[in-house]
This record gives sequence, structure tokens and C-alpha cells, in this order.
Amino acid sequence: MDLMIRRALRSDREVAARLLTAQLLEHHLPADAGGVARGIELAMAAPGTAWLLMALREGEAVGVFLANEIVSVEQAGLVLWVEELYVVPSARRRGVARGILNFVAEEARQRGIVAIELEVVPGQEAAFALYRAMGFVDVARKRMKWQM
Repeated sequence: MDLMIRRALRSDREVAARLLTAQLLEHHLPADAGGVARGIELAMAAPGTAWLLMALREGEAVGVFLANEIVSVEQAGLVLWVEELYVVPSARRRGVARGILNFVAEEARQRGIVAIELEVVPGQEAAFALYRAMGFVDVARKRMKWQM
């Protein structure tokens, strides 16, 4: 079964919303339908800096990826911040996340991105194992936010 990774199309909005909502709910985060839809619209409106990708197997969406390019003086260039990487439970441990990350890495290299950064929810041991196997390293930081 071949895996196809591609940029999300306008026609993917509903399925992307469904998958991103599932991701939020799985991590016990607020999953406001309007907020998810707004995020998808913003990502689609900024295809140069926002990456909204779909992973499909046999024409069925099995994964979604959302990231943003940011300027980093620490990294001396563009960094891709991964906001979401979600694979539907029935497709896990079948190479979907690895396929998405390989696709992203190749695209990132071509665009001159110097690093890919992400965070992992504690307890997601399979995710930690995958990221470490692909070359990600732990960064000793504490994420904070200022809600506007």
C-alpha cells in the first residue's frame, strides 16, 4: 500500500479538520471547531510559510501535518516548527509518520530550512522513539504561552 504525501487542497478542509480535532481530543486539549477551521484557513492562506500536508493511503486520509516556518537567530536561519503531526489510530506503526517526516525533511532541505523543531506530549513513548530514531534530539526547554 503506497503512501502519498501532498499539500492539502481546498477540498481537504473537512477531513483535515476532522483529523486535527481528533489530535487535540486525544491529547485532552480544547478542540473548538471554529478554531480548528480558522487554523486550517490561515494555513491555506499562507502556503509559503505554513505547511498543511495530508497523508493518504489508497485514497483515504490517514495523517495530517501542520507546521510553520519561523526565522531563528539561534539556528541562524529558517526553522520549521511542527504544530501537529497526527496519524489515525488504525494506520499507526505502518510507516505513515515516518513517511510524512521523510517528505517534510526533503522539502525542508530544498527550501533551505536548517532545523525542524517540535514538542511531544509526555507519555507518547512511540512518538519519542520515532523522533529519536530519525535524529531528533531532546532540547532542555520549558514551553510557555501568553494568551492574547
